[in-house]
Amino acid sequence: MGVLNITPDSFSDGGSFASLENCSLKLSELLSFGPAMLDVGAESTAPFNSPCPEEKEKSRFLDIFLPVFIEWGEKNQKHPFFLKGTLSIDTYKPEVFSFVVGKLKPHFPHLKFLWNDVSGVLDKEALRILEEDPKVSYVFCHNLAPMRKDSSHHMNYAFKGDQQAFLDHLKSYFQQGLDYFEGYQERVFLDPCFGFSKTLEQNDFLIQKLPLFIRSFPKETPWIIGVSKKSFLQNAVKEYRQSPQDWAPVECLHTGLLSLWFQRLRGHRLTMRVHNPNVFYGALKAHTMLSEESTIL
Repeated sequence: MGVLNITPDSFSDGGSFASLENCSLKLSELLSFGPAMLDVGAESTAPFNSPCPEEKEKSRFLDIFLPVFIEWGEKNQKHPFFLKGTLSIDTYKPEVFSFVVGKLKPHFPHLKFLWNDVSGVLDKEALRILEEDPKVSYVFCHNLAPMRKDSSHHMNYAFKGDQQAFLDHLKSYFQQGLDYFEGYQERVFLDPCFGFSKTLEQNDFLIQKLPLFIRSFPKETPWIIGVSKKSFLQNAVKEYRQSPQDWAPVECLHTGLLSLWFQRLRGHRLTMRVHNPNVFYGALKAHTMLSEESTIL
């Protein structure tokens, strides 16, 4: 899953793609790597940012992403993404998700959609959207904010408890979600949502225990994993970075983590959310080489 942020205050790219020209360049770059999914967000939910009003979020899609995506898609109608790909809309507002899907459906009848709902709120909106459209899937994220409008303030609701209690909580949280979406589970992705409602220590601990945690669920359970450019990864290699714009040490660590997870979670349904596709393909190549080595030995 490639990531395209059109937010002016994104923690990862500082609004680099919040213009028509730069959005178009980034879209072309991401689609050239052949992603199965493309995730687009118009509001940053980093805890230091204020919530974005619904109309402003819609206008960012309308003014920046939609014209670029529609023009690109109509010029490249046979591109695999527009025939079998999935466009993920990163928003906690059901009105924004429905707005974007409504604008795009007439242009791209084969395109599938994913509601990447970072709220973690189990309500009728998610069920309604799954019921209404079989081409729509849903991401159930770990966020302990009590209401959708509180999604950006997730760090005010960080889990309190020791490490084992934290893992037990996560297991119970996602099991509750799977039970809630009974009948639609094949279209519901689980996302541990690194960085949301978690302390720095909890993020580090979850990275260590992620394979064990995912293996506690059935193999057919679909997961979306996103640690790309997260602050706790930046913190782990801070002594090796020359400046805040020096992402190379962070992405090297990211590649290593993905390769390790590929090795330890073979057979599980994993979608990796990455800002830089080279990180994913580097990790995949390392995984393949290690698998060949294991076979030979």
